[in-house]
Amino acid sequence: MKRLFVMLFLFVSLSGCVSGEAESLNATEQVLARPAGALHNGPAFRFTKIADDIYHARGTGALNVGTNSVVIINEADVMLVDSHISPAAAWVLLDELKTITRKPVKYVVNTHFHFDHAHGNQVFPPDVEVIGHEFTWQKLAGTPLEERSYLSFTSPVPGRIEDLERQIAAESDSDARSRLEEQLFVEQNYWDSLQELAPMPPNVTLERKLTLYRGGREIQLLFLGRGHTGGDVVVYLPNERILCSGDLLLPGIPFMGDGHVDEWGETLDALGELDFDQVLPGHGAPFAGKARINHLKSYFTDLWNQVSRLHADGVTWEQAAGQVEMTAHGEFYPQIQEPGVDSRAVRRIYELLNGEVE
Repeated sequence: MKRLFVMLFLFVSLSGCVSGEAESLNATEQVLARPAGALHNGPAFRFTKIADDIYHARGTGALNVGTNSVVIINEADVMLVDSHISPAAAWVLLDELKTITRKPVKYVVNTHFHFDHAHGNQVFPPDVEVIGHEFTWQKLAGTPLEERSYLSFTSPVPGRIEDLERQIAAESDSDARSRLEEQLFVEQNYWDSLQELAPMPPNVTLERKLTLYRGGREIQLLFLGRGHTGGDVVVYLPNERILCSGDLLLPGIPFMGDGHVDEWGETLDALGELDFDQVLPGHGAPFAGKARINHLKSYFTDLWNQVSRLHADGVTWEQAAGQVEMTAHGEFYPQIQEPGVDSRAVRRIYELLNGEVE
């Protein structure tokens, strides 16, 4: 026992003697061993500097990270906005953070409960404050691995792996085979990461607003109303005029499978009342200004009206998904190439119209 105590003492003492900011553990030293599925070739994240000590972290494709995150480096600590799609993705983010800071991560914000934004929570030690809306806590403390949206995205993974293996076996061109093998490597790592998944809810919750003052920085966490989910939180930096929007406002069309399309527009109106110049979204590239608020509101209004008419006519949601015509919005959403929308969005709207959603 005495030897064990001495060894622990030496370990703790030596661990503090690092170069740079020696007074605190760096990001990678905060977590345990590498989780399954964390292997990757080359950097997994690209950190784009948005302002002094504020970075937008986006995946390079070397690892399935699912979503973007925002890194806010404060005077003595770091806040991360969203923890990514898996323990592996969160672990790698912490590992690669050392390229921009040695300060410890003390805060993680879950903008909402979806797996690609919150399933990295489990890699953070208990002294890290993981903050989310009360609805997010309820979802992640419940049965998140049985959520319909989660299963709709993850259940196809084994099939994609088998398909890639067949393509590789049939491919004669060495360059094409190498590209397929890299895709398989990423998919297999993602599948491996899911085997260690134990979703963890936030340990700090808010209902409407929580403000943190870290050194000279003010950080507002705001729930402005239901939209993408029942508990969307945005992170607003009033002095920097920066908004971290999660999936409430994206450069493209957001997933609506758990959305409140009938309320989303009002929430976007409240979002537009904030004084910001730059938006750091949960998916896609950063963008400036508020014009996208009106684009998305227009899309939602048109979608709701069309689906409502089809619902009233007795068309099934599966059939309605193919009949909705949204190509008029192609100017702002170039991914719209033909009639039809995501059937998961239409199914959700039918549930809202039927009064099946609280």
